[in-house]
Amino acid sequence: MARFKEGTFFRLALSGVYVAVLAIVFFVARAALLISSNKFFESLSFGDIAISFLEGLRFDLIMIAAFYGLFVILINIPINSKRLIKVCCAFMNTFLLIISFLLVADIIYFKLFLKHLTTEPLLIGDHFTYFLSLAFGSYIFITIFIVLMIVVLFYFSMKAVNKFYRPPNKNIRFNILTLVLIVVLIALFFRGRADKTPLDIVEAYSMGGHIAGELILNGAFTSFESLKERRFPNKISISYDEALEIVRKNLIDNDEEIFSDEDYPLMRERVKFNVNGKDYNVVVILLESWQKDYIDSLSGTDYGVTPNFDALAKDALVFDRFYANGQRSLMGMMAIFYSLPFVKGIPYMSHGLENFGQTRLPIILAKNGYDNLFAAGDKREADKAYYVANFLGFKSAYFKEDIPVRNDYVQISKGYDLETFEVFLDKVNLLKSPFFAFIFTTTTHIPYAQTVLKSLEKYPEDGTETTGYLNRLYYADYSLGQFFAQARKQKWFNNTVFILLADHQAYTVGRDNSELEKTAADRGFKIPMIIYAPSLFKHAVIKEIGSQNDILPTIIDILHISNPYSSIGKSLFSKTKNRFVFLSYEGDEVFLINNEGVAMQNWKDPSNSDIDETKGNAILLFSIEKVLHDLVVSDLWYNQKRI
Repeated sequence: MARFKEGTFFRLALSGVYVAVLAIVFFVARAALLISSNKFFESLSFGDIAISFLEGLRFDLIMIAAFYGLFVILINIPINSKRLIKVCCAFMNTFLLIISFLLVADIIYFKLFLKHLTTEPLLIGDHFTYFLSLAFGSYIFITIFIVLMIVVLFYFSMKAVNKFYRPPNKNIRFNILTLVLIVVLIALFFRGRADKTPLDIVEAYSMGGHIAGELILNGAFTSFESLKERRFPNKISISYDEALEIVRKNLIDNDEEIFSDEDYPLMRERVKFNVNGKDYNVVVILLESWQKDYIDSLSGTDYGVTPNFDALAKDALVFDRFYANGQRSLMGMMAIFYSLPFVKGIPYMSHGLENFGQTRLPIILAKNGYDNLFAAGDKREADKAYYVANFLGFKSAYFKEDIPVRNDYVQISKGYDLETFEVFLDKVNLLKSPFFAFIFTTTTHIPYAQTVLKSLEKYPEDGTETTGYLNRLYYADYSLGQFFAQARKQKWFNNTVFILLADHQAYTVGRDNSELEKTAADRGFKIPMIIYAPSLFKHAVIKEIGSQNDILPTIIDILHISNPYSSIGKSLFSKTKNRFVFLSYEGDEVFLINNEGVAMQNWKDPSNSDIDETKGNAILLFSIEKVLHDLVVSDLWYNQKRI
């Protein structure tokens, strides 16, 4: 009782009440979201919903710590000031009002677009009259309820401060321990967990897939993360309207596709198809750091480390001028699954990009009756791949933790391709046709200094990166060959399109003086790529340029998918007159390659650029950067309701 009179319990209790009230507001908002968009969430079981509410609490606490943390600390600082506590209460009441309206807006927005808010709160100044008409029109009762709630809170909080305020506890040790504990808890809540990096949007897609992930998230968190991640692009001297017109003309220059939604100006759909592959299965094999220079069938060399790939290439479509859109695995998957390259000013895949509307290839195919599977040899947490797989709409995903190791390997941090392919094949055989299956290999990941499996050592180990890489590549190719040897025995094999490509070039072992790599773009981005489906395609070497961004439109074309999609790529089978590829090195150096040649802009050091601003490839380069940035951050890239 003495401590209560001294104000110790009052300060802690006041803080606790505010935290509890805001937590209840988040809980109610999540329940309202579930009810208002019940059709979207109807596939969730009661257990999924319960877990989503529990998981969602972590994201709610991040927002509570972000908005209330400072004021909770100030309230519990042992200073004898009633005015300070009243000011803190006033701020917290105001933030509660703002968050409440934001959550209501998110519920309404989700019902319309099936996604949470991103940067939309920035538009309130431009559309204030419209938002005001909603608040005092269709949603007047909600507005009245929120305002009354805040008024009541203002009244009782000030009354409670006047009635129960006491000078702070004079016990210095107690005050220090209390304050330290509060700061630690706030820091923990703000991070979302005790270890690793702070909780990110994509990690909401953990337990129950992409649908449960939307229930776990809240609009305050998604808005906060989107605004926090927002990075402003370098100045591009071209208007948005002009840039958009240029990009649209370059994306569609024949009658195969149409733009299908005026509100999403790059969203398009295919009306004519170039390949008769309807109901075929598709298997995409993403090969970690496979360097074109060391593949004999593609480079004319005789290293002898890729005999199985070379055998496939003899019966495949070989794309001789094919590029990775970035120089990281994330960029490769971002291009393949979203058909979106990285430009300065937008977040990376698995680092906030998921909060903006994306073309998700697995979901589009699932809507057309395709079963699916994701497999990768690395750990689940690597690049947050497990969460990304769920967000993409894969029904099942397997990683290093799920793959038993049966060979005596030199231990590496990444996984082993041989066992990964074995598990992948076992799981593919359980899928219903047609299906879409994706596998990402890992053994050829840097560093390469040691042979991973001595029984498959092609060259005597000498401790160098190049020799180690060649031996790793030989092992990886053997693993690929074993997979195809077993896959050929399966009834689904002849009705399957296999797409094999690298995620990016191999670091440290690329051959800068190679005849294959004549330009900076080639040296940094050119990768191997083949499409193997003898029942559909005869062997040919394709000399036209292409990139990972073209994979999604190509699959759409092969499978006769009519759903709209957004992409900066084109089908590799399109009869387009103007092919181009947009390549990005972390957004700092960007390349545009088309029939005119290569344009390169170095934003960090413009004097080191290789660009002629009067040429079409330079104008297209700047136009793509401008349009992609503006559409993504404005959340006008893709309308998810059109899937």
